[in-house]
Amino acid sequence: MRIPARVREWWMAGALAGVIYGGLLVSAAMELPEGAPLAGQIALQPAWKTAMALMLARAAWFHQPRRERRWLVAALLCSALGDFLLCLPGLPHYFVGGLGAFLLAHLAYIVLLLPLAGDWRAPRLVGCGLVVGAAGTLLGRFWPNLGTLTVPVAVYVCALAAMACTALVARLPTPLAALGALCFAASDAMIGMARFLSPFDSYQLGIWWTYAAAQVLLVAGVTAGRDG
Repeated sequence: MRIPARVREWWMAGALAGVIYGGLLVSAAMELPEGAPLAGQIALQPAWKTAMALMLARAAWFHQPRRERRWLVAALLCSALGDFLLCLPGLPHYFVGGLGAFLLAHLAYIVLLLPLAGDWRAPRLVGCGLVVGAAGTLLGRFWPNLGTLTVPVAVYVCALAAMACTALVARLPTPLAALGALCFAASDAMIGMARFLSPFDSYQLGIWWTYAAAQVLLVAGVTAGRDG
């Protein structure tokens, strides 16, 4: 995996930040009663949580194709904002704000990846079908519990599925972006299940680790082997 040197430095820093925050979550979970919420249990938690996306955005800044760089940085900055908002459950409308920020991130990823479409091999197309099917199934399960969030969640699920599919069919030197998009979908699916089907605290660690893998893999997938 050949990532340009200037990108690689900040990409590695971002990956390390994600691992450190994940380790802090694991440590907090071990010290608290089983199922206890982890929000607010780590000093300077919003800063720790947003560090990964911000460092990855800095890495993306050195990606050479200007059009791709602009949208990759935008996706990561919107993700950092979403991380910040979802880390503050005491904030009014924190969930809708986080949802909106990550919706913008997915739209930025779609704009980034759509012009790269061209991998129409059967496994990729089957993957797209599975993503769409899983998205529809989960949305159907969430539907009775959505209430006033029906429209925003439906729009979000559609955008998430579209982002994953554009990553799956993007013609890139490695499959890392596709794997990252699938990790993103898995992380968001757990958030949805936690919010609308079962207690959030059951998924906290899984949500972070799949999300961190998603962002790290997406940046690597877009930048690796593509010096410009």
